[in-house]
Amino acid sequence: MAKLIIKFNNDVVDHIELKQGDMKLGRKPGCDIVLDNLAVSGEHANIFTIGGDSFIQDLNSTNGTFINNKKITKHHLRNGDQVVIGKHTLVYMSDAAQSERPTEDFAKTVIISPSAREAVAPAAAPTPRPAAPIAPTTPAPQQGALFVLSGANSGKRIELTKPVTNLGKTGKRAGSITREADGYTLAVGEDDPPKLNGRAVGADGAKLKNGDIIEVAGTRLQFYLK
Repeated sequence: MAKLIIKFNNDVVDHIELKQGDMKLGRKPGCDIVLDNLAVSGEHANIFTIGGDSFIQDLNSTNGTFINNKKITKHHLRNGDQVVIGKHTLVYMSDAAQSERPTEDFAKTVIISPSAREAVAPAAAPTPRPAAPIAPTTPAPQQGALFVLSGANSGKRIELTKPVTNLGKTGKRAGSITREADGYTLAVGEDDPPKLNGRAVGADGAKLKNGDIIEVAGTRLQFYLK
């Protein structure tokens, strides 16, 4: 469980546990983490947590966001990092083991434009349930996304809104993710097939589950459902 120790003028004023997903930080009362100081913008920064990883992104604030005395736009938080916003210091503490991340540049891995396929016809509007019991309909799948865990684009979020998203190096398709009625499927491509949770993906592909780790072209991605 990760948390922030919030200090103001070096005095500890609060402890905030970070929840999974987005937590907005700023001076506005509606923010998840409120810092009541004029040096803080209304919506100053956003912290995104998935699994044991947390990322902070500055939201074009007036006075900027600093990590360990360096101004940042986006940063993958590490245990002990000190986030300075105005006169507030937020110390990031995490119990998760900090493993070494691959240094392969994500620029070598691209998300190619979705394959040209016919759009899936929208589901018909539900009709009122009759008095007699009927078989339940299959619920629509949750929206999927990929979160980049390594490389220069660490922290980037890729929404899986298209029927097919191809993965791989430029000009070479290592695999693809297909959105289907019952969820998302990872399939292998022609070159450098991806791994799922450390294991090679078979020719029949594999259904993706929330939190799965995909390794492709030297980059680690995490699949999650919103």
